[in-house]
Parts: sequence; structure tokens; C-alpha cells
Amino acid sequence: MGLLFLALAQAVMVSVARDVAQAAAEEGLRVARARQGTAAAGRTAAASFARAEPVLQTPAVAVSGTNTITVRVAGHAPSLLPGVNITVSKTVRGPRERFTTPGPA
Repeated sequence: MGLLFLALAQAVMVSVARDVAQAAAEEGLRVARARQGTAAAGRTAAASFARAEPVLQTPAVAVSGTNTITVRVAGHAPSLLPGVNITVSKTVRGPRERFTTPGPA
């Protein structure tokens, strides 16, 4: 019974760490793809979001692309078992926002 509870608690921590990585990547993408956004601003936004949630340990953020922005957030989920290292990674992509004017009809 105790082992089942431990496995369930570990699964919940991994799931929450994945959710945090996903949300941090989406925040970084939102900032980086904006009209005046930059890769550095997206990286900062994603890293700040990820660090605010302690369930994603040692978060690392990578932002790349010019027309299609890609943001990857990786880290580790807390482990209840000594010596077990669970890596979590989420990647999101989206087009850079740009404003256009309508052409002649």
C-alpha cells in the first residue's frame, strides 16, 4: 500500500512539473513572438515563470527561430526516490506576429 501511494505521489509531481514546463514555454512564446518581442525577452519570461514554481527544478530555457519561434523548457521533477532523476521537457512553436495591410480588392 505504501509503495502504491509513493508511486502515485511521484506521478503527480511529474505531471505538475510537465504542466509548469508547458506553461513556462507558452509564456516565453507569447513574449518572444509579439511584434516587438525578442528571443532574449522570451527566454527571460519563460525562465521567470519556471523559477516561480518550485516543482520544476533547475529549469533551462532555449528560444530559437525568426519567423517561427520555438521555445523549449526543460528541468527536473522532484523525486521521492533517492538517486532517481526525472527529466521533464516541453517545446512550443508559433509564428512571429506581424501586421499587414490589406491589398487592393
